[in-house]
Amino acid sequence: MTVLDLSDAKQVARYQDFVKTMPKGQVTQDPLWGELKANWGHLYLYHENQAGEIDAAMAVLTVESVPGKLLAYCPKGPVADVTDVALVKNLVQEALANLPENVFLVRMDPEIAYSQELDQAYQAAGFQTRNVKVENMHGNIQPRKNVVLYYDGRGEGAEPITNEEELMHHFKSDYRNQIRRAIKDGVTVTSGRSKEDIDAFFATYTMMAKAQGITHRPIEYFYRMQELWADSDYFRVFLAHFEGQVIAAGIGFAYGEKIWYMYAGSNREFAKHYGPYLVQWEMLKWGLSLGKTAYDFGGVGAFDHTDGLYKFKHGFAYHDPHAEYIGELDWVVDDAAYQQYLKQFA
Repeated sequence: MTVLDLSDAKQVARYQDFVKTMPKGQVTQDPLWGELKANWGHLYLYHENQAGEIDAAMAVLTVESVPGKLLAYCPKGPVADVTDVALVKNLVQEALANLPENVFLVRMDPEIAYSQELDQAYQAAGFQTRNVKVENMHGNIQPRKNVVLYYDGRGEGAEPITNEEELMHHFKSDYRNQIRRAIKDGVTVTSGRSKEDIDAFFATYTMMAKAQGITHRPIEYFYRMQELWADSDYFRVFLAHFEGQVIAAGIGFAYGEKIWYMYAGSNREFAKHYGPYLVQWEMLKWGLSLGKTAYDFGGVGAFDHTDGLYKFKHGFAYHDPHAEYIGELDWVVDDAAYQQYLKQFA
């Protein structure tokens, strides 16, 4: 195991190339994500195979989550063969050897499908797992249940998607009609990475948050995101325009085998023009043009239409199998602090 030297530009570029291009690569494992989370500490590790190639990477962010105690969180990681429990355990132990002594927990939540066998393997190795018994969507840091469209044609009735016509046909018929209606009404979509794109996105993002009665991140967070990825093809802001106004928006990242649809916004005053549907259409075409395997719409509370998030997302991916991940793999260092920490997720 090697600790990434952030002052070594060549070493950092090599690490970043791995987390960007490996099938299970994640933006949350890129050192740029650590810079985005400015109030968190960070540590980056990697493992090399016998040929000297990186075959595992682990970004660990730390923050005080219990008074005087640090949570060490590996968001959506590590980027590794997570079925190799011994390798993952070695990564955790190496992380602990390089983290502050007041870390009470190392938590990982890799995007690998839940299986009872893998769950039991991690428990046998000394991890505590949090998955099927956690019923609330917000009972984990990251939702375990995601809607994912697979371009390679998984699921009953699905065919591989190789062009825009096949992509459109993949959707439910009413979704196809709504996309066409948006185009007929004169809605257009642009994509970019400028500060002005962030401003336009943020206006719809806060409108949506207010309408739903939920909190939202401050504008400075998105400005910092834009600064960090301003010259990167891995990041885009999509904006739906109608009669001179931005009526819907989305932010996506293209890491590993997928597009991750991360943030969204919309102006309900213009709902009848279906701007959010056209944003999805353009973002999905982006994934197709890059040859991605998957488009991740993000988390849902339940795989049924009583869940509003699922109701919207499923129409694009109704052929596709549900993505239910392993959940949180916790290596507990201080059980008293761990139990105190878990109370917020009850």
